[in-house]
Amino acid sequence: MRCIASADVKADETGLIEAARVLGVPLRFIASEEIRESTRDFDRSAFVEQSVNLPAVAEPAALLAGRRTSLLLKKRTFKGITVAIARERSLSLA
Repeated sequence: MRCIASADVKADETGLIEAARVLGVPLRFIASEEIRESTRDFDRSAFVEQSVNLPAVAEPAALLAGRRTSLLLKKRTFKGITVAIARERSLSLA
């Protein structure tokens, strides 16, 4: 795992901070404006839009945390925690 990423509106969530600490990975917050302006393909959520004024959090944060990313796992919710997993493709040297 390279990092945990979320939207900047979640920067004070202790669960995210603790998860990154326990897993020993960096925690990166994606600017809300970057998420709003993203043209990447991700599922939008009316609930998230109403709650934090963003089209989504988990999928765009996962996708925008890298440069050449694609979703490995679309958003899933487990006991109130929503996650999405993206993988960064390596750059071909051919």
